[in-house]
Amino acid sequence: MTLQDIVTVLETYRGREKTMRTVQYGLLFVTPLAKENVRKALQTVSSQLGVARVILRLFDDLPMLQYSLSCIRNSKGKDRILKYLEVVNTLVDQLYFPVEHIAWARDIKVLRGSSKTLWNVSVLLWGLSLVLTILREKVEALYRAELLTVIMQAADLLNALNWLPHRPWKKSFPVWQVGFLGLVSSLIGFSKLLSLQRS
Repeated sequence: MTLQDIVTVLETYRGREKTMRTVQYGLLFVTPLAKENVRKALQTVSSQLGVARVILRLFDDLPMLQYSLSCIRNSKGKDRILKYLEVVNTLVDQLYFPVEHIAWARDIKVLRGSSKTLWNVSVLLWGLSLVLTILREKVEALYRAELLTVIMQAADLLNALNWLPHRPWKKSFPVWQVGFLGLVSSLIGFSKLLSLQRS
């Protein structure tokens, strides 16, 4: 990766978001290796990067709406199962954003009420979206890029399930495991973005 590649990525909104996500989860992954007095600082920086990403997503509504409409338009002529999966996936993704926005607004006291339930709903929507995406990828032919997408979505799905109030397993993942799963997902996403820009 050259300096120009990095600059090209950082000059775009998606590039910055992917970079922030990679650093956010990378910090969680290395946290257990750090000295005790440094761990809290690493977790704080990781948390602040997460907040910054939430704020950036406040501006994703219209691009997401445009993307959703294009997905629905382009679903014509596709296999019926694939078409339904794509439409439901699109609706779930579209619903995720306002739920997260309201949760964030409640966190900073712009709106009244508790944000906890809304954050749980947003994680549930994220997890559902990941499941639907994986199902869509399995319906389609599993080429290398699609297999990487399945791995990326599966890693995110494990983190989503881990953050649910009633997770399928007893103990929540340790910080390093959350970081590792997020880092795997982020690096695959970063690699796909670089490949797309080069092509």
